[in-house]
Amino acid sequence: MREQYEKAQQLGKLAFAERPYFGSPAAPAQAETNASQIWGHINSGFLIGYEYSRWWKESLALRQAAVLGDWSWLNKTRVRGKDAARLMDYATIRDLSRQQVGQIVHTPMLSEQGKVAIEGLTLKVGEDEYLFTQSASYRWLDFLRQKKDFQVELEDVTPDYTCYALQGPRSTEILEALTGESWKDLKFSRFRSIEFEKTKTIVARQGVTGEVGYEFMMRTDTGRAHELWRKLREVGRDFGLRELGFKAQMIGHTETGIATVIRDYLPDRGTPEQLKKMMRYWMSVEELDAADWQVADHLCTPEELGWQYKINPEKDFLGKSALQAPKYRLMGLEWSSEDMAELYAAQFRDAPSAPPPDLPAGQFRVFFMRVLEGGWASGYAYSPTLRRMISLARLDKRIQPGDKVQVRWGGFSDEPACTIRATVRALPFIAQQRTKTLS
Repeated sequence: MREQYEKAQQLGKLAFAERPYFGSPAAPAQAETNASQIWGHINSGFLIGYEYSRWWKESLALRQAAVLGDWSWLNKTRVRGKDAARLMDYATIRDLSRQQVGQIVHTPMLSEQGKVAIEGLTLKVGEDEYLFTQSASYRWLDFLRQKKDFQVELEDVTPDYTCYALQGPRSTEILEALTGESWKDLKFSRFRSIEFEKTKTIVARQGVTGEVGYEFMMRTDTGRAHELWRKLREVGRDFGLRELGFKAQMIGHTETGIATVIRDYLPDRGTPEQLKKMMRYWMSVEELDAADWQVADHLCTPEELGWQYKINPEKDFLGKSALQAPKYRLMGLEWSSEDMAELYAAQFRDAPSAPPPDLPAGQFRVFFMRVLEGGWASGYAYSPTLRRMISLARLDKRIQPGDKVQVRWGGFSDEPACTIRATVRALPFIAQQRTKTLS
């Protein structure tokens, strides 16, 4: 895994020839059930199963039973040394001074301009040791390390661990059936270690789906990581578990109201020119040329992404002095079913029409759509649970839940555009259960 990962990180090399793509640690087991036979590519080399059964069945299973998803492609950076605690506390708007070993904290980090540069989970695994998980985590922490000459050791351990997500109302039952022990005493954002197939595995009560769930960070050096995926699938079958493909993965983010980088905002890492160059990974040249927005329009403060309550004004952190009053606030939009039906009907007429939506979610494609009353819609998805088209939106602060707005749909190149009516909803669309007490 490490050899393949390091080769795949050489972005200047020729893709498919000098720079490989490779399966996740679970790939041998995933290949047995990935009925679509499609593998999505994400995060410098990792391939991920696209659709195991049918995407809407997978999405429904998240809310009704359980799903097993693969986030192993997320970068993981180990931070250790005498200044490890100081670095991590300076890096984020959160106060990490009271973080305990075995605890996980969601840690948004800002640029010098006070906009969100990166956000992820920080696990405290020892008194002077942390694990930070998010794409580009190593590069960002290395940038901060040099800024104040923190005495820390950073190591990219992405290929050394899995990140399998077991999520859903029956996830605890599945975990207990797998391990033969009770897990109801494990609180949200806490983790503990177990041995599976003689391999150390961190089990964290976490997840971005809003449901009770767990993430498995299993060492890959024993070559047994695919056995964990297979065993979870086998044990979960009696509880209604389905494997969750990449096609349906982002629906849960929108349903639970969690802003996701690229889909809902852009990371403030680099100059506007550098960021625009990065857009080629998520937009075609045609779409980028037709975009009626600037990169700066989608660089956001933490308040605009719903994280205002996480800011600790009493501590020092990068970007604190540049924080500005938010222009928008994060809310939900329920798109008009009548307008969506008309949009689909227009595809079967002879006249030109606005383009059809890509169901279910568009994954990591960039779609920032103007809200005519003020703001931007993003992360649109059809929710099989709600039976509605929904999206997140950064809206003018005067707009309230229940208000009616219009989303401009289309204009991605030279095709016509139309407007879709939508009703503003408070987030989340589906009540979050992930923090509830189980014991």
